[in-house]
Amino acid sequence: MIKCSSMTTEEVLKELKKQKLESKHKELIEERLTHIFNVSLKDVHKKLFEMELNGDIFYDNRHRVFISKSMGLVKGKINGNSKGFAFCILEDESQEDIFIANHNLNGAMHEDTVLVMPKVNDRDGRIEGVVQKILSHGLKTVVGTIKVFQKFSFVEPDNKKIFKDVFIRKGEEHSAKTGDKVFVRITGFDGKNLSGSVIEVLGKDNGNVTTDVLSIIRSYELIEEFSKPLLDYCKTIPQSVNASKYPDRLDLRNEIIFTIDGDDTKDFDDAVSLKKDGENYILGVHIADVGEYVKRDSLLDEEAFERGTSSYFPNCVLPMLPKELSNGICSLNPHEDRLTLSCICKISPEGKILEHIIKESVICSKERMTYKNVTKIIEGDKELCERYKAIVPTLKLMAQLNSILEEVRHKRGEINFDIPEAQIVLDPKTLEVVSLDKKPRTVSERLIESFMLVANEVVAEHFQKLGVPFVYRVHETPDPDKILAFNEFSAVLGYKLRVKGEELVPMDIQQFMEAIKDEEKRQIINGVLLRSMQKAKYSSVCMGHFGLAAKYYCHFTSPIRRYPDLTIHRIIKDYLHHKINERELKQFVVKSSSKSSERELLTQKAERDVDDYFKCRYMRNRVGEMFEGTISSVTNFGFFVELENTVEGLVSIASIKGYNYMYNEKSLTLSNGIKTFRIGDKVKVVLQNVNLQERNIDFVLYEN
Repeated sequence: MIKCSSMTTEEVLKELKKQKLESKHKELIEERLTHIFNVSLKDVHKKLFEMELNGDIFYDNRHRVFISKSMGLVKGKINGNSKGFAFCILEDESQEDIFIANHNLNGAMHEDTVLVMPKVNDRDGRIEGVVQKILSHGLKTVVGTIKVFQKFSFVEPDNKKIFKDVFIRKGEEHSAKTGDKVFVRITGFDGKNLSGSVIEVLGKDNGNVTTDVLSIIRSYELIEEFSKPLLDYCKTIPQSVNASKYPDRLDLRNEIIFTIDGDDTKDFDDAVSLKKDGENYILGVHIADVGEYVKRDSLLDEEAFERGTSSYFPNCVLPMLPKELSNGICSLNPHEDRLTLSCICKISPEGKILEHIIKESVICSKERMTYKNVTKIIEGDKELCERYKAIVPTLKLMAQLNSILEEVRHKRGEINFDIPEAQIVLDPKTLEVVSLDKKPRTVSERLIESFMLVANEVVAEHFQKLGVPFVYRVHETPDPDKILAFNEFSAVLGYKLRVKGEELVPMDIQQFMEAIKDEEKRQIINGVLLRSMQKAKYSSVCMGHFGLAAKYYCHFTSPIRRYPDLTIHRIIKDYLHHKINERELKQFVVKSSSKSSERELLTQKAERDVDDYFKCRYMRNRVGEMFEGTISSVTNFGFFVELENTVEGLVSIASIKGYNYMYNEKSLTLSNGIKTFRIGDKVKVVLQNVNLQERNIDFVLYEN
């Protein structure tokens, strides 16, 4: 008998195998487990129920218990398709998605977590899946267009991956009229039909920009409004700082400190300073002390935790914190005293961090500078140099230090993928796209990036060496199988990534990319290599940042718009005031890391969808026009072409002249033996169709 008052999932599974209890009746297993673990029947019930919900075990219709893995079952999430079939995105990210035909879904819907039995299709040998059990339903809400009838209503979801309408009972349509866009809470699913109730009418489905964008935002359950109790609380927060109340803070109000941000930025959460001490540089990175106002477990904190991050769209911003904080007392507005956390570093002429301090401080920003103006000043614009003559020497010094820091990162192996972002400019009245281009990345953007990287690395290393529980920003080493597949692809182009040591390091990739002198081939390989990388995330474990070639890294510099940064600020402040509760903090950093990673991913998807929507609006009046672009990815159904303005569209295989085009998975090409299409090829295309609702663009080749 194992004498313990609790049992882990691993222990239960081990005993089920050891005692040969698999496929035995539930009652027999429960009886045996109570004896083995010396626990009550209630404890065993609870544990087996938890394991069933998690997919570790399952019961057949005769109440026999089976271990999922032993049966060959895999766990994943359903990703639906408008045509009725789906893919199961497996929990184990190293495994490929599994195709599931409509008749094998067994009632599973888009976003459901399921157990799937993989099987080989007898006709073509392809791995397919059959849903054995639905562990949980993922759909909580839906956005769509309502059709109202006399006794009931139906909502057709905007998301075509949800291939069932939602039934709405009479009285639960929230005064919506036929043709309205609505936000619906799912209230039931009987295996065949969805039912729900309308919780918000978003507007008419008539192509209105505000309604369309709101529909996308709601589909990710993002909310722009704050509750009345929270807003009432914000009114009690003072909107000015009395520095005399903070005698123990580092007083930096007489230092030359200023912000550098975009033209339309409203929330300034970082300011910088720089001066020389002999031959060394004294760099100050001063970050809004949001933790002074957003107290742990307060209404503000609960809201910020749930949001996780601010969301930025071309026509609006969904802040993590109300504007009274984000644009007010927390924002480092010019000529106003503000509370900050400062990371001040002494840096040698070679870029080595010699000393650093991390302190609570109070500053008064001398200027609100923009990237555009700072770049012009560094380039010698006479008018701006005269206008900002008090800080011009500092800006010149910053450009000098940035060059040193960039060289340091390059020498240690930092990988620069140089991925351009879209810059979408709207007419403020009509909200139509005025211009669409790539965001510039000038010296001013780069120097702020360099200074923030220094602060993030210094803070992460400082607290990792102290052994204090912390939230790190991690980027893990690429999966070996993905690098192997990448090497098979790059070898076709005449290049092979070689690992010099026992395992892949950032320097291997950096040197590999720099050895490619052919610009077109470098672009091709760059895009495929990027897709072979892991995704960055938040973690309570310091695993380093592969892309930056940094052993220690965190996000400390944006607490107004990111919750992990706010968590870090609280840890710093508690440590400085000797208030660290290690047991509670260990639990919370795990929780904060997980939630922040989840919310970041959700927000990125929403921002990408809204960007795609505006790109489609921009292109919809240009059907029939010819464009030059670059093939950005190749699939078995065609290839995607990216234009210089970042718009991307599909050239379907069916639209290409010629027969028997075959997809080569290793070389990522489409070829019929005569003509071959590969990533990086320059092509001329004609815009054939724009689907605004699904945010898709279709091209055809110009010669076709």
